[in-house]
Amino acid sequence: MSGHTLLNMIEQEREEIIDLMQLLVEHESPSQDKNLVDRLGVFIAERLEQYGLFPQFIPRSEVGDILWAEWGNEIDEVEGRVLFLCHIDTVWSPGSLLANPFRLEQGKIYGPGIFDMKAGVAATLKVCEYISQGWIRPRKKIRFLFTTDEEVNSFHSRTIIEEFAAESDSVMVMEPPLPGGGLKTCRSGVGTYRLNIQGKSAHTGLDPEKGISAVEELARQVLYIKSLSEPEVGTYVTVNVVQGGTVCNVIPENAEALIDTRFRTLEEGQRVDRELRQHKTFLPGVRLQIDGLIDRPPLLKSKKSLSLFRLARQISQELEFDLEEGESGGGSDGNFTAALGIPTLDGLGFPGDGAHAQHEHIEISGIAPRLALLALLAERL
Repeated sequence: MSGHTLLNMIEQEREEIIDLMQLLVEHESPSQDKNLVDRLGVFIAERLEQYGLFPQFIPRSEVGDILWAEWGNEIDEVEGRVLFLCHIDTVWSPGSLLANPFRLEQGKIYGPGIFDMKAGVAATLKVCEYISQGWIRPRKKIRFLFTTDEEVNSFHSRTIIEEFAAESDSVMVMEPPLPGGGLKTCRSGVGTYRLNIQGKSAHTGLDPEKGISAVEELARQVLYIKSLSEPEVGTYVTVNVVQGGTVCNVIPENAEALIDTRFRTLEEGQRVDRELRQHKTFLPGVRLQIDGLIDRPPLLKSKKSLSLFRLARQISQELEFDLEEGESGGGSDGNFTAALGIPTLDGLGFPGDGAHAQHEHIEISGIAPRLALLALLAERL
């Protein structure tokens, strides 16, 4: 089927696609609420069954159960595999729909999680449907993986992601695209840390000399931690959450900080990790403890990933829209797959803006072209 024919067919069912997005958004799925995430997983599994697939759950005790299904297992002549990688959890707490309902306004669709990444999940389900209807005929097996903890660092799904990626020829990541719709061929690595500081409490008026302020130590540590950034090479180290002290007239015995690190190369991530662990205190008598690790290695641009992008761009030209590629400072599960050397193309969701924000939305005009792009990639890879 030609790209234009497929595009026209998708255009004709735009309302059905939007209805599917609404169902997904209104199945709230905050990462920390296993019951809600599992309910969405069951909904998706029922859809997959309608498309003739045999969904399987991988149980998880602390987060939602992971879901996957595969097309092509029973067809002897189908060799090779493409992995479509999604996550169904969001950052939005239960009840967010009350203040920020699913709605269409001025060519945009709003709602908690629509951009990151319920729209990408909808697109993936539509690809399943198009395969079942014979609209597209993939050359390789297509495996669909729906994880449940991407927004909380993928600790419970990483081994599955890496196992499935190692069994695949390429990985399509359904995260939102760059501003303007560009695909992501490079992503920063991510590290997260918790710094705990223990000083000594004392009365601020009666015995101030007997106290050691954990908050003062924290203030000095924040400045030091910030100094580890090297913006010219894409390394950013930021203290984003701090707390300490108890009441106004007591020198604070404890303080704590959460640290976020971003880096373009693993060597830079390791440098920052080493500096954080080896750094000493500023005030005598203070004790430091730092916990954390490099959560995601960087997704580095490679010849293999650029080859995937060139195919995507060729399809986009056939569909008569422009497609660019670029770098994102955020991490995704695509970082794991790329680190294994598996060709990975990220940012294949629908264009929009506002991930994790009240104005989170996708653009209606991008639905049909981007879904046609995705379907043709599934067919031609």
